[in-house]
Amino acid sequence: MQRACSLRADRRRPAVSPARALLSCGALFLLALAAYWTVRLAWADRLSASPRLEDRRHAVLLAPLDATLCSRLAEVLEVTGDDALPSLRAAVALDPDNPQWCMSLGQQAELAGDLELAERSLLAAARLSRQYQPKYLLAGYYFRRGNADLCIRWSNAALAIAPGDVTPVLNLLGQLLDPQTMVAEALRQPPVVARQFLIFLSGHNEIKAAGRLARRLAQTGTAEDLPVLLGYTDELLALGYASDAVELWNLLSQRHLIPYEPLDGTAGRSLTDADFQHPPSGNGFDWHVEGAPGVTAVRFAGALRATFSGDEADDCVVAWEYLPLEPGREYQLRQTVQAEDAPSAAGLRWHLFYPKNGPVWAPLEADLSHGFRAPAGVARLALMYRRAPGSTRLTGDIAVTGLRLDRMP
Repeated sequence: MQRACSLRADRRRPAVSPARALLSCGALFLLALAAYWTVRLAWADRLSASPRLEDRRHAVLLAPLDATLCSRLAEVLEVTGDDALPSLRAAVALDPDNPQWCMSLGQQAELAGDLELAERSLLAAARLSRQYQPKYLLAGYYFRRGNADLCIRWSNAALAIAPGDVTPVLNLLGQLLDPQTMVAEALRQPPVVARQFLIFLSGHNEIKAAGRLARRLAQTGTAEDLPVLLGYTDELLALGYASDAVELWNLLSQRHLIPYEPLDGTAGRSLTDADFQHPPSGNGFDWHVEGAPGVTAVRFAGALRATFSGDEADDCVVAWEYLPLEPGREYQLRQTVQAEDAPSAAGLRWHLFYPKNGPVWAPLEADLSHGFRAPAGVARLALMYRRAPGSTRLTGDIAVTGLRLDRMP
């Protein structure tokens, strides 16, 4: 009886088919395989972050179809001076749409002398990316190959999308183009690039050649262009190009980029901010404050005020500015100096310096308040302190007001 019941119970249990058993085993195998590869790839990724060359080689052996691991191996090979080309080739073959790896492959191929691969890779990077770097690298490649036309073409492509500093591109163009052609190229660029052309030309002693570019920037630029334009004005004045400096300064004035009236030495308008209403910028025809030791503060607020500590040098400059003048014309300087918190203002006097023998500025031996004849088209007017022999040094606060420069008829 019990045996019969047992047989009937066995017949009620579903039999496990061989196919189902195989499927279960296959699923378990796939899960195990997936877990294995997950761990393997994670370990390969960790090894590829190591600075050791052996670790990165091992990472590529663990995951040879991972383009990122190949590129990371190439990075270390480049640093150690080993051949990185095979690894970079593998990275690009696995992911041909990555412009960064195409650029790296192009650079390494050029160093290895494989110019065909270098050009093809750099062109691919420029096609894949809208960024500045691939275009600049192509310009440099063609410059080194002596292909001026393609260098200029890709330089212009780089300039058109430059995010900031374009000095490397300008260094290439400066070796291929004459200054006037550089200016012509600059005039086609947006202001953020054009002003860098101006800095580049000025830095390469092409001050006069850059004049047309500076005038265009002054006519169309914004406050962002002002520091570059004022720096260029300083260079014009330092080199004695007074009329060019006045023209540029007046353009800035007319467009209200600077808070001063236009200047005209022939019409008697030679002083900038004669009423000391604005803080001195130290640029162009504005006031320059020397910061002489012992002159502890120089302030502009309706007057030029300065504080002398009593430790100043026997001969020092308080403030000065460039003046446009009409050579040979008579002028007279007027001013009021007050000792606000000092026994006296003795030793303070205005002096005029003019360019003589190139960059050397010579003092004009004349009492400016009694009148003087302009020695040149530009001069420096300087408020100076000179201690008289046997006297005590100036101590306390002084104020200068009522400054006027009259052009005599």
